[in-house]
Amino acid sequence: MTINRPFVRNSLIMLFCGSALLVSVVLSAIVLIAQTQATFNRLVAERVARSAAVDLFSLLQDAETGQRGYLLTLDPAFLKPYEDAVTQIAQAETKLTNAISALPSHEHDTSQLFSLIEQKLKEMEATVDVAQKGDLQAARRTVSDGAGQDLMTTIRDKMQTIIRASDVAIKNNVSKYDSTSGRLQFIIIAAFIAILVVLGGAIYIIMRHVGSLTQARRELMKLNEELEMRVQERTQDVVRANQEIQRYAYIVTHDLRAPLVNIMGFASELDRSIKDVSAYVLADGAPISQQQVLDARMAVEQDMPEALGFIRSSTSRMDGLINAILKISRDGRRQLKPESLEIKDIAANVVASQQHRIDEVGGEVELALSSLKLFSDRMSIEQILANLVDNAIKYRSADRALRIRIDAVRRGRLVDIIVEDNGRGIEEDDLERVFELFRRAGPQDQRGEGIGLAHVRSLARNLGGEIDVRSVPGKGSAFILTTPTDLTQVLRSMSA
Repeated sequence: MTINRPFVRNSLIMLFCGSALLVSVVLSAIVLIAQTQATFNRLVAERVARSAAVDLFSLLQDAETGQRGYLLTLDPAFLKPYEDAVTQIAQAETKLTNAISALPSHEHDTSQLFSLIEQKLKEMEATVDVAQKGDLQAARRTVSDGAGQDLMTTIRDKMQTIIRASDVAIKNNVSKYDSTSGRLQFIIIAAFIAILVVLGGAIYIIMRHVGSLTQARRELMKLNEELEMRVQERTQDVVRANQEIQRYAYIVTHDLRAPLVNIMGFASELDRSIKDVSAYVLADGAPISQQQVLDARMAVEQDMPEALGFIRSSTSRMDGLINAILKISRDGRRQLKPESLEIKDIAANVVASQQHRIDEVGGEVELALSSLKLFSDRMSIEQILANLVDNAIKYRSADRALRIRIDAVRRGRLVDIIVEDNGRGIEEDDLERVFELFRRAGPQDQRGEGIGLAHVRSLARNLGGEIDVRSVPGKGSAFILTTPTDLTQVLRSMSA
């Protein structure tokens, strides 16, 4: 019961927080939605008022255009738009009145405006009637006096005042609508994040409660969670590294078993030889046969030295294999020290350290490197290049002078360092095999344990990179080290 009290208390707290959060979000959303709807309604009403003002003024302009066209040409066709416009003006005035009355913010006296419009309509109607009765000059004089133009100007100013007021109101409402919508969006996003936090806290409490049942199960669940997170976050390089570990395990059990079997076999042979010698040495004056003497002599002169020699050879082989494994293991545990490096300088130093071997075989090295910097571990880069140059010298072709070319190409956040030679080359089936621990390809006419390229791959992957090879048998090989330009990013990712 004591174990459950913190769980119940924490669950109630999380439930209360979640409920309060949901209520706050709902109430805030309701208020903001209501404000948004009210702003939208005002925006629509302002646009209706503006549209009504524009329509009314447009009808008045159409009527005036028809009037003037008729007075200029006496063409009855101009009376049609004039009459249509005059007919619709009363309806347009009603629409404008209704639109403005729905907006308390508009304080416009439409009665004065409509009075001016009425005067303008009477002026136009009078000129048209005079013209139709035949006194065209009198009608034109009325127009040219400018009274109608002054009326139209006054009407235009009042209409523009209404339109400008609507434009300002529309702009303000649009701004208010955007602001309210933005706040609503912010509240929804913040609420979503907060709900996720509350949900995460609830899950955390539940997981702790479940984990408190037994210490062993809690540790197992924690391990599973960590493993799941690692599986999701690890890249393909880490997957390959795990596969490499499995291959190492197989190789170790396979290659260490052979010398161990030899040791066991020759230990048995040594045990048998000791029995033969013991029969002779421990006779204590008792008569022994000539065969026992011969067996003891053969055991001392041949069997025991041979067994000891094979045991010594097998233990030496096992020691070499174990030292190779330890070497790669130490590389994985060594703390990497990123620093600014110039690839060309490192390559030049590596070549200089092996120049005497290159000169002995009449070879030459081309450093086709431009100025290219990276932030990485100097020792690892030097060891990788040294191993690749050493391999190029060791497995050179006997048919031609050794040629080595070192180049580097930047690809975004990665850089490819290429060590190319004109040596023996590698068969296609062996391209992956050469990177396996204790595995060698081609003729075995050079000393080595088959750990060089495995060491190179281990170093490359420690840097967050990879090593690959292209090769044509009989023509040469090109080893490509792909590594990040900034090792600190890799280290931060590994720490996370």
